[in-house]
Amino acid sequence: MDSSRKFIIISISAAILLIILVSCTLAYSGRDNTLMSDKTLSLEINGFNVELPLSENNAVFDAVSLSSVTENRIKLLNEVGANVKINGKGIGVGTTIDLKLDTLSSGERIKIQVDNEKDERVIYLRTLSSQLPEMIAAGESSYDGNYFAAIATGGAALYELNKQGEVVFYIAKSPEESNGESYRDFKKHVFENGTIRYSYQRVNGDSNDIGYAPGERVILDDRYQEIDTITLAQSELAKAGDLVDGRDFILIDDNHYIVEASQLVLVQNVPDGLGANVMGSKVVTTLIQEVKDNQVVFEFTTDSHPEFYGLSVSDNDYSNTISQSPDYSGFNRMIIDPEDDNLIVSFGNMNTIMKIDRETQAVIWKLSGSGDEFGMSAEQKTSGQTDLAITAEGYLTVFDNALSSGQTRILKIKLDEVNKKILGYQEYKIPGKISLAYGSTQKIGDNIEVYSIGWGLLKEGNVAISEIDFNTGKKLFEVTLPQGVANDRVQKSKLEMIQ
Repeated sequence: MDSSRKFIIISISAAILLIILVSCTLAYSGRDNTLMSDKTLSLEINGFNVELPLSENNAVFDAVSLSSVTENRIKLLNEVGANVKINGKGIGVGTTIDLKLDTLSSGERIKIQVDNEKDERVIYLRTLSSQLPEMIAAGESSYDGNYFAAIATGGAALYELNKQGEVVFYIAKSPEESNGESYRDFKKHVFENGTIRYSYQRVNGDSNDIGYAPGERVILDDRYQEIDTITLAQSELAKAGDLVDGRDFILIDDNHYIVEASQLVLVQNVPDGLGANVMGSKVVTTLIQEVKDNQVVFEFTTDSHPEFYGLSVSDNDYSNTISQSPDYSGFNRMIIDPEDDNLIVSFGNMNTIMKIDRETQAVIWKLSGSGDEFGMSAEQKTSGQTDLAITAEGYLTVFDNALSSGQTRILKIKLDEVNKKILGYQEYKIPGKISLAYGSTQKIGDNIEVYSIGWGLLKEGNVAISEIDFNTGKKLFEVTLPQGVANDRVQKSKLEMIQ
């Protein structure tokens, strides 16, 4: 064989070898050689990201939010070089599946399988998060409707219970996930056309703002998916994006709502004799703002009514000797009176409930407190009252902390608003139950004396929710929480209820 022929054969062989090497290199470089144990599965579940390490087989994790009321929307966010199945349903990167859960319980789990030709992992999601406090339910409500509540004493958790006391929806974050975030005032809204919405207050963990649980109001659709967040709108009294308080919120329609906020202001209108600072008094004023189609249509502030300063019974250091931010009015709740569409508002630090005209901002009447216009006796007057509601029969119901007497009670009052008279007055007391904050109540049904009660922060005991028939004096249903854990306001809601 001559040299030229040898050269050609060697060259061809080298070229073939080079092609094989390049092909192998390209094929190898396209592979994910990361061990399964070093990978993390990223899911979005009901709008919340969940990171699931695959380091340990049969590991168990929490989801941030799950529901047995609606299907759960799950999206796979990342490629892990393997097949992924959730409760037997295959899911690809960027795709979404809807997963129906019949119950949420400590014994029920979601199975997630991740496998390729080399390795396999099986991990689980608890359907009932370990971040929720243990709830013990006794009895069963005889009346339709679910209970909505948020934990007010630390942590980031809210939940919905059915009438058997079973959790049917929740949002719950670990301390690491929440980073100080917390929730308040979880509730259901039903519009006149039947549309369902839910809302809750999301409180920023690093917020040093004044007011109760300042943050943003989160709006959820009928599948519990977040669709909007609400803060203050731009006006002469507020800047767009300023935080709202977590005490209350009214959602009338998707583009129509009422919020409340606390503002620190310097005032010169404190009446003589109340110890005002001669240079001006710093006080916390309550701002109520109604927004429709992105326009402010109503605003009310307590500092624009100088007569309110004298009604205050607590947190009223107008000299600013002790407090640089006295919340002299202590806003708690607001509702719309269906009879005239005006606002009825509870101011706990003034022991006063008042009706406010939504067109003129004028105070129409005051009930209880030193400015009472209905002739209430000392025993009838409220003290540090919180929750308000109006029954189908036109009664005003009040959760009265009764701080002056130390005996929490439920009140049902019928008012003659024209002649400023009380036409009917009923009180219910539960021995041993003294609520210090957050309490709430609703009358359930028509022509019956059954009340759903959220006890808030009790002085003693760990009862969280009671449903009581005061005609018979019997408890129908009760939920307890661990000692030291308390709910914010509890709402019982069904579709046909006016929200």
